[in-house]
Amino acid sequence: MQPGERNVAMRAVGHLKPIHLTMALILLVGAAMAIGNKEFLSLYNVNTIFTFGSILLIAALGQMFAILIGGIDLSVGGIISLISVLFIFLVHNVGYWAYPICVATGLAIGYANGVILTRVKIPSFIATLGTGGIVTSLAYLVSPRPVSAPPVEYGFFDIVNGSFLGISNVFIFGLATFVLLLAFLRVTRTGRNIYYVGSNIKMAWMSGTDIVNTRNVAFTLCGVCAAIVGVIISSVRYGGDPVVGTSYVLNSIAAVVVGGTALTGGVGGVVNVLFGTLFLSLLDNGMNVAGVDQYFQQALLGAMVIFGVAVTFDRTKTPIIK
Repeated sequence: MQPGERNVAMRAVGHLKPIHLTMALILLVGAAMAIGNKEFLSLYNVNTIFTFGSILLIAALGQMFAILIGGIDLSVGGIISLISVLFIFLVHNVGYWAYPICVATGLAIGYANGVILTRVKIPSFIATLGTGGIVTSLAYLVSPRPVSAPPVEYGFFDIVNGSFLGISNVFIFGLATFVLLLAFLRVTRTGRNIYYVGSNIKMAWMSGTDIVNTRNVAFTLCGVCAAIVGVIISSVRYGGDPVVGTSYVLNSIAAVVVGGTALTGGVGGVVNVLFGTLFLSLLDNGMNVAGVDQYFQQALLGAMVIFGVAVTFDRTKTPIIK
């Protein structure tokens, strides 16, 4: 290839949107896994990918709001873990009321993250790192070890574990969350403000945007989504675990950035997160089916985060370092 042709090719790749690169990766990984294992595209395995991918999707959609405003939420794993064990104990004591109580708990923690960010005025990385440690400790205080629900209470989990017209309720929850948050971002003023704040917080403030309320809403939604994930995981497992949310911190961030939502804020959205989640779900399932070592899977996931940031990072918002 001649230098001129190489430059043209590089410019063509540079003009591709990150989400298009993610789509290409989905096709490549899907094709490779299907060729390598005949069971990869079986009805059972496809259902597994979409069901468990829906759980990650909800967590990633929540993380997306924190990232869209130029922040990040490291308390997601702690919230999921706390809700996981809290839900099992609440089901035993108050039955179906455990569902709204757990969601309200996630809402309160998410709102607290927003208040710390906007009122105490410390970076979201530090704020959520601190609250994440607090809620993780609370999870251990509720139950220092995994706890299981007795079989007599299994009926309370049918809301999550059931199906409608042959479609898993977990998948329906994921789809409903996707549609609702898509509408929220595109139709409501607060949803549009989230993009404004993430793109340029100073210009958003000068135009009269309520910066404090917008940030509070973003982190509140993140907390709600994390709580929903905690409830779903406990229902699927018929039990809670004080460390079950640990992996969702990196996984949720990876799903967001690999899909093309920029860590610098203001760029991306729920459709990007959907494709990022689908890619990671395919990759995770394919590696498990192929028997890839768990430690190597984490290394590959870290590489995907670096890749996602590399293609979406807005370098105009950072000083040039020579």
